[in-house]
Amino acid sequence: MLAAVYKVTSVNGFRAGWQGIPIYLALAGITGRVANCKVILRENMLTLVNPVRSHSLPKTAIRRVSVGDDGTLEVHLDKDRIVPVFAFGGSLIDHFKGSSAEAQRRISAWLGSAGAESESKALAPQIHWTRCPAADASLVLCADLSVAGAIWMALTGN
Repeated sequence: MLAAVYKVTSVNGFRAGWQGIPIYLALAGITGRVANCKVILRENMLTLVNPVRSHSLPKTAIRRVSVGDDGTLEVHLDKDRIVPVFAFGGSLIDHFKGSSAEAQRRISAWLGSAGAESESKALAPQIHWTRCPAADASLVLCADLSVAGAIWMALTGN
């Protein structure tokens, strides 16, 4: 992407070339958020980091784990609530590699293991915004540069 911005700038000038920079920053921010997705198993807590929202689930709140029809790993809670796991979203690679099924086996084994039940009973499932500083900075820079560039082009327009 940087090479494309450089090429457009060298052929058409900076006025046209700078416009690729916010696109690059937006793609880097979105890609960074997706790459940040993961599943974290702790002694009595399962943390699901999705692109926008993360879920901290105590062991006692989880009823079961399954792989949906589309290959997405799903964590089932009480009251028929289901939390999809973006990190195991049933991609084409997963179809051949079976990573969602492997994650399901590991989490099911973790659920069946003895843990600190008394500590986790006091905890409730929590949902919070996913923090990804590098991706968020990229998206903020994209917005700032877009606004500044639009103002600059409006003031120097021909």
